[in-house]
Amino acid sequence: MTMQNLSGKTRLTLLAFGAHPDPFDMAYQAGGTFAKYAKQGHRVILVSAAHEEEWTQEVKTIAQHLGAESRFLNFVEGAIADDPPHTHRIMDLIRECTPDIVLTHQPTDYHPDHRALSRAVLAACLLARVGEIKSSHPVHKVGNLFYTETTSGLNSEGTIYIDVAETWQQKIEALKLHAQLSERHGVAHLDSIEHLIEREETNMKFRGFQVERDYCEAFQVAINYRVRWAHDLLPIATLPPIEE
Repeated sequence: MTMQNLSGKTRLTLLAFGAHPDPFDMAYQAGGTFAKYAKQGHRVILVSAAHEEEWTQEVKTIAQHLGAESRFLNFVEGAIADDPPHTHRIMDLIRECTPDIVLTHQPTDYHPDHRALSRAVLAACLLARVGEIKSSHPVHKVGNLFYTETTSGLNSEGTIYIDVAETWQQKIEALKLHAQLSERHGVAHLDSIEHLIEREETNMKFRGFQVERDYCEAFQVAINYRVRWAHDLLPIATLPPIEE
């Protein structure tokens, strides 16, 4: 399989792996960026590793609001691991979707499922190109793996900032569609979905402040043998500071 010439592609495929079906994983951490890619005509696929039947329709509705598709891996919440069964399932989905860009949690995120999934996705990206490992789909080479923001930006290693001024409100609207979480009680930090949304809006403003924009989401490049390709020239930031 030859390396894709991404500079010549008009439509990219983004494949984002979140641990849980509630939107406060991938949609929460990078929903503005996903919506921005979708607005520009690219294909965005949001994957929930764990699956809870009661939230299936809401998760699909939230993804649709961001312009994305939704998929599930049917892993068990609280038991996600980076062992061969989990890793090979992720690998097969990567081969099926042939993404140009893969995203997942940072390996330092707070939840053990997030950390385990991060390791499993990295391993799956490496294995997806190995012909000796058979699956339902042909091999695929992943050259761009990124980690999304950690929850509340704690212990985050983000170094790439994406301006989401045009889509941050769309992201907030999507998060508010998770009605079942709004009605959930008995867990202190989940009593108010508005509190979680306010926290994420603040984080986007903070990331924007760091690079003189209004709203941004931060990402970290995963530097690992064979999941990172070369640049033709040094990449440059394209958006100057907002004029005061």
